Amino acid sequence: MSLWGRRFFRQGFSMAELIVAMALLALGAVVVAQAFTNMRSSRVYVKAEAEQVAELLRSLRQQAITQGRPLGLGIPSENGTRTVSGGYYLLEGEHRPKVVRRILMGNQQAVQISGCHWPELAFQASSTGAFSNSSYTLANWEPPFPQDGLLMFLPSGEVLTNLPTFQGETAVVLGYSLQATPSVVGGNPAVELQQARGPVVVWCSILGEVRLEGGLQGAPGRISETAPSSQPATVPPLTPNTNSSPTFVVATAQSSPLQISPPANPNTLATVAPGNTGTLRRSRYISLKVTARDPDGDALYCTWDSGGPNGTFTKDGEVRMHYDPTDKLWVATWAWHPPQIVADNQQFALQATISDKRGGTATLSGAISGGGTFRILPPGKLAFSRGNDTWMSNWDGSDPVIVAAGLTRPRWSPGGTMICCSNPAGNLVVVTPDGRSRTTIFTGAGYTSAGSFNHRSNGVLFANQGTGTTRILESEPWAAGGNGWDYDPGNLVATNFPLGSDPVVDCHPSDYAALVSKSAGAPGPIVLINEDDTALDAVLPISGFDASFTPSGDVIYRDASNRIAIHRLGGGPPTPPSVAFSNVRLPRTSNNGDYAVFQADDAGKDNCYIFFNGPNLTQPQKLFSFPEPCRHPDWAQ
Repeated sequence: MSLWGRRFFRQGFSMAELIVAMALLALGAVVVAQAFTNMRSSRVYVKAEAEQVAELLRSLRQQAITQGRPLGLGIPSENGTRTVSGGYYLLEGEHRPKVVRRILMGNQQAVQISGCHWPELAFQASSTGAFSNSSYTLANWEPPFPQDGLLMFLPSGEVLTNLPTFQGETAVVLGYSLQATPSVVGGNPAVELQQARGPVVVWCSILGEVRLEGGLQGAPGRISETAPSSQPATVPPLTPNTNSSPTFVVATAQSSPLQISPPANPNTLATVAPGNTGTLRRSRYISLKVTARDPDGDALYCTWDSGGPNGTFTKDGEVRMHYDPTDKLWVATWAWHPPQIVADNQQFALQATISDKRGGTATLSGAISGGGTFRILPPGKLAFSRGNDTWMSNWDGSDPVIVAAGLTRPRWSPGGTMICCSNPAGNLVVVTPDGRSRTTIFTGAGYTSAGSFNHRSNGVLFANQGTGTTRILESEPWAAGGNGWDYDPGNLVATNFPLGSDPVVDCHPSDYAALVSKSAGAPGPIVLINEDDTALDAVLPISGFDASFTPSGDVIYRDASNRIAIHRLGGGPPTPPSVAFSNVRLPRTSNNGDYAVFQADDAGKDNCYIFFNGPNLTQPQKLFSFPEPCRHPDWAQ
């Protein structure tokens, strides 16, 4: 040891030197402790903010499920120009959602937030459309800032997001300071995290599960205590509280914002019920569906009014409409029953009013002339063949429903309680109008015509052609002790109706009489027989096809010129024949005689037509617009 050193060691420190040294040590300890305290408090604050975000996401999911509407959280980006933010915002609304709440995380040491990814984990572009059975999409949702990071909670509890996902989870990173840059994941714009101080990650799965994780999974090297803060994006303002009125709109593949079930028949509506929206048979009901949209994205509510105690609706008062995210429309559906006592052709005006509960309203009559006005049809219904099946409809062609598959050539019983049909083998089968009951009443070989109920509704007459003979038969399954009636006048019937003429039979509506006439070949006689006799009563002085009785007992038929004519059995002037139709067949009249239905050619296929001006037979209109042929119309009261 040197002389200077030995002397310094012997002398030690002076008092002043010790005081200065202790002061420096104390100051250093304070600085270190304050830095540690600041760092610790900032990380606690980050965790607290992350816990608030996580709890908010869980709450949004639960509210979306219980309220049945989507809710969302947005992370600002200032039109995609910023990668981190100093806050976030909440969205609500099925269409054009509103910014309803802003959360700012600013303090003297601001926490920042970003919906981002980091390359150390294999993040992928979100594919929520592949798992969700919801019709909602982010594009259809139309948020006000679609370039922002979005988490959209659906009523199913699932999540739609534009953020990249790792193993089905998206990462929302919070930190004391964040640095990130724009990037692309799976071809979609994304944000890549570069560095973070004290990060906490809120993971949200596409199934709506939320969890917290400290640090950065797989990327601890991106955590830095010296990472500077990026300039944060500004949280957008709340949506202005301005309001516009809702409007009725036309749904996809519809022609009107009002949809009616059963729908009106556009072919006949203008003639049957001019100025009305639809027709309705007594003791039936209609479903009314309206579609609307609100320009502000507000939820809509609907009220139906019948103008007084006119029938009943299935829903009373104002009801929240249902949102269809595919068409971005609000939908309301009601059923309306007319009063129990109604008059023929009575009209009912039904009006819908929609409201956004913010002062905006619209009425159906403003969208459709007359609103929803419906006319009660006089009694009457049709049976007809559609393709290879038997159907039924209102007499104006509205409300068609299938009755029996595999059966055709329907004929009503008096009163419309049963329908006699035939199958391809020629068997006769009686079905009820609801199609629930089938009774086979005749099984035979060869040609068997359509069956015609007698006026007692306890038997069915029909023509059967075998080798060299034509017989008129009656099956009486409902007659007391009846064994069936077989009328065979011999050569006269065989001569008048040879094989291939396909004779048809029709029974008188109130007497023991029947008509027999051809339906194919050259025009032939129309024969009147007495159902209780075994002798021919008369050959009428007319020639034609497809003869049947009118309700008054006259004879309607088609003549050799494909026109429909009426022959009066009780005398009086004949009705002028109708206009000619191509391939006109099987004329039948309504019970009051005001209308006639028949089969004719419609652009190369069979269709059913109706005359609307009674015995003058000059205003025919087709009844149906089905792709299949429609044949054999028959009228019942």
